Amino acid sequence: MPFSEDPTNEDFKIDPKIRLLRHRHHVNGIINKKFLPPIMVDVDVVEGYCNLDCAWCSQAKSRASKPRKYMEEKTMFGLGEFSKKWGIKSWRIATDSEPTLHKNLGALFESGHKNGIDMGLTTNGVLLDKVENLNYLTWIGISLDAVKSETWSVSKRSPTKNFDRIIENIKMIKSKFPKLDVSIKYHKWSSSADNLGKNDFYPDSKIVSEDKKFKNDTNLNEENFENITESELLPQLANKLGVGYALRDAFPSDFSSRYKFSKCMATPLSGTFGADHKFHLCCDARNVFVLTDDYTRDNWEELPKLWGSEEHLKLIDSIEPKKCLGCSKFKLCSVLENVVDDGKFTKEYQVNFI
Repeated sequence: MPFSEDPTNEDFKIDPKIRLLRHRHHVNGIINKKFLPPIMVDVDVVEGYCNLDCAWCSQAKSRASKPRKYMEEKTMFGLGEFSKKWGIKSWRIATDSEPTLHKNLGALFESGHKNGIDMGLTTNGVLLDKVENLNYLTWIGISLDAVKSETWSVSKRSPTKNFDRIIENIKMIKSKFPKLDVSIKYHKWSSSADNLGKNDFYPDSKIVSEDKKFKNDTNLNEENFENITESELLPQLANKLGVGYALRDAFPSDFSSRYKFSKCMATPLSGTFGADHKFHLCCDARNVFVLTDDYTRDNWEELPKLWGSEEHLKLIDSIEPKKCLGCSKFKLCSVLENVVDDGKFTKEYQVNFI
C-alpha cells in the first residue's frame, strides 16, 4: 500500500501507522519526565560523505560541517549488545550520509541480528550489490526520487548508469530475499517552487553544500528541474518491480510556521548514534543537541545515566521547534502535545491516533 504524506496539510492529520498506544509506557514516561529507553534509534555508520548530491537533502550541510568518519567494527558489535541490554527495540540505519559506503556495513547487521534488534536500511541503492547480510534486515527503503534515468541523473547529479544499477539491485534483492520488505521513496521537488533546498536547513550554519565534482550526464537543466509530474508513473514502476512505494511532498519554506506544537515532546522516543560516538537527540539536527560526546564512555554506562537526567531535560527544553525548518517528527510532536499532554481528544485526532 502506498503512503502519501503531505506536510502542507493545514490540519496536520496524523498518519494512522503511528500507533503510540502500543508504547503507552513510553508516553507516560514522557509526561512524567521519567523516560524509558528510546524505542527506535538511527545509526550513523558513515558521516561526512555521500556519493550523490540531492538538491533537497536536509542533511547536506550537516555532512559538509564534519570530516569523513566510518564507524569502527568494535563499536558496531558493542552497539548491538548495548541496545539489547538497555532495551532499544529497533535500528534505522540511515545516517546523514550514505550507509552503504561503509565497506563493513554487514557487520552492523550481524550485530543487530545476534541481539534481536529489528533493523531497517535507508539508502540511495547504488551500492546495495556490495552489501552483505541483507537477509538480517526487516525492510529497505530506497530513495529513488525518479522514474526515468535522465530525471534521476539531474536530481542526484550522478550518471544515468547508476540509476540502471539501482533498478538491477532492486531486482536482485527481490530475487534473493523475497520476504524482505522493499520500498521506493520518492521526494517530490521543484527548483522553481517555494520549498526548502539543501542549503536552507541548519539556518544558523554558514556552511554551503556545493560539491562541484557531482555532475549529471544529461542535457536537462538543473536550474529548471522538477520531478513532480513524473511521480505519477511511480505506482507503475513499483508494481513492475514488486515493491512498495512512498510519496512525499517537499517541505515548503514556511513549514515551521505551521507547526501545531511548541515543545519537542517526541525526542525521548528516539535518538542517533553517530560514527564519532556522539549521541544526538534529533536526527534532523545532528551536532546541535548532543547528549554525550562518547556513548561508549564508562563501558557504555554514561548514556543510560544521562537519559532522563536534568541535563537531558534542559537540552530538550532548549529546542525551539520554530527554528527547525523541516521536522520529520512533526506528527509525533503534534500528537503528544495536542492529544496526550493536553487531552484534546477531538474526533479528528481520535480517528487518526487510535
